[in-house]
Amino acid sequence: MATTEDKLETLFAKVRALPKARQELAVEVLSDIANEESYPLSDDERAVLEGALERAKRGEFVSSTDIEEVLDKPWS
Repeated sequence: MATTEDKLETLFAKVRALPKARQELAVEVLSDIANEESYPLSDDERAVLEGALERAKRGEFVSSTDIEEVLDKPWS
Protein backbone atom coordinates (compact mmCIF):
# COMPACT_ATOMS: atom_id res chain seq x y z
CA MET A 1 0.00 0.00 0.00
CA ALA A 2 1.39 3.40 -0.98
CA THR A 3 2.18 5.82 1.80
CA THR A 4 1.11 9.44 1.77
CA GLU A 5 4.70 10.35 0.92
CA ASP A 6 4.68 7.93 -2.03
CA LYS A 7 1.44 9.44 -3.29
CA LEU A 8 2.86 12.95 -2.98
CA GLU A 9 5.98 11.99 -4.93
CA THR A 10 3.82 10.48 -7.68
CA LEU A 11 1.73 13.65 -7.85
CA PHE A 12 4.81 15.87 -7.86
CA ALA A 13 6.19 13.91 -10.81
CA LYS A 14 2.91 14.40 -12.67
CA VAL A 15 2.89 18.12 -11.87
CA ARG A 16 6.47 18.47 -13.13
CA ALA A 17 5.29 17.08 -16.49
CA LEU A 18 2.48 19.64 -16.82
CA PRO A 19 2.75 22.84 -18.87
CA LYS A 20 4.31 25.74 -16.96
CA ALA A 21 0.99 27.56 -16.39
CA ARG A 22 -0.52 24.46 -14.76
CA GLN A 23 2.61 24.02 -12.64
CA GLU A 24 2.26 27.59 -11.40
CA LEU A 25 -1.38 26.95 -10.49
CA ALA A 26 -0.34 23.84 -8.54
CA VAL A 27 2.33 25.84 -6.70
CA GLU A 28 -0.22 28.52 -5.81
CA VAL A 29 -2.74 25.99 -4.48
CA LEU A 30 -0.16 24.00 -2.54
CA SER A 31 1.29 27.20 -1.09
CA ASP A 32 -2.15 28.20 0.18
CA ILE A 33 -2.60 24.77 1.77
CA ALA A 34 0.89 24.73 3.28
CA ASN A 35 0.53 28.24 4.65
CA GLU A 36 -2.95 27.44 5.97
CA GLU A 37 -4.24 30.64 4.44
CA SER A 38 -7.96 30.87 4.21
CA TYR A 39 -10.14 32.84 1.89
CA PRO A 40 -11.94 35.59 3.79
CA LEU A 41 -15.62 35.39 2.92
CA SER A 42 -17.59 38.55 2.33
CA ASP A 43 -20.86 38.97 4.22
CA ASP A 44 -22.75 38.14 1.00
CA GLU A 45 -20.69 34.99 0.37
CA ARG A 46 -21.13 33.87 3.98
CA ALA A 47 -24.91 34.39 3.77
CA VAL A 48 -25.14 32.31 0.59
CA LEU A 49 -23.09 29.49 2.11
CA GLU A 50 -24.92 29.50 5.42
CA GLY A 51 -28.25 29.28 3.63
CA ALA A 52 -26.97 26.45 1.45
CA LEU A 53 -25.65 24.55 4.46
CA GLU A 54 -28.98 24.85 6.25
CA ARG A 55 -30.81 23.53 3.18
CA ALA A 56 -28.31 20.65 2.88
CA LYS A 57 -28.82 19.75 6.54
CA ARG A 58 -32.54 19.49 5.79
CA GLY A 59 -31.80 17.28 2.77
CA GLU A 60 -32.82 19.91 0.23
CA PHE A 61 -30.62 19.71 -2.84
CA VAL A 62 -30.90 21.22 -6.32
CA SER A 63 -31.70 19.17 -9.38
CA SER A 64 -29.15 18.29 -12.06
CA THR A 65 -31.05 20.58 -14.44
CA ASP A 66 -30.62 23.54 -12.07
CA ILE A 67 -26.90 22.79 -11.71
CA GLU A 68 -26.41 22.60 -15.48
CA GLU A 69 -28.26 25.88 -15.93
CA VAL A 70 -25.89 27.64 -13.54
CA LEU A 71 -22.77 26.04 -14.97
CA ASP A 72 -23.76 26.83 -18.55
CA LYS A 73 -24.37 30.50 -17.74
CA PRO A 74 -21.67 32.90 -18.92
CA TRP A 75 -19.72 34.46 -16.05
CA SER A 76 -19.74 38.22 -16.19
